[in-house]
Amino acid sequence: MSNAIVSREADHERKARLILVHPSGCPEIIRTLPYLIDPPGVFSSTNSWIRFRDKTLLPMMRHDPNDPNLPNFIRQVELILTWRAAVPVEDRFWKE
Repeated sequence: MSNAIVSREADHERKARLILVHPSGCPEIIRTLPYLIDPPGVFSSTNSWIRFRDKTLLPMMRHDPNDPNLPNFIRQVELILTWRAAVPVEDRFWKE
């Protein structure tokens, strides 16, 4: 087997492991949600996660500051953004 094939297989394995450890977009839910919320997926761009936070979650928090779940969703998005920033560019598997 050539070095290029071995290197490509190692690259695929490394990215597959990263996909498995990518933080979930859904935090622990405190009680039944009175709304449907659909976070971006693992393969969604980082900009999609930022827009989700800025255009969906933050306005929802302003509308209902007592909702116990919204801060958890925002913390989860921040965790995802921090995690993604730490992944080397060559290992990023999501859309940009």
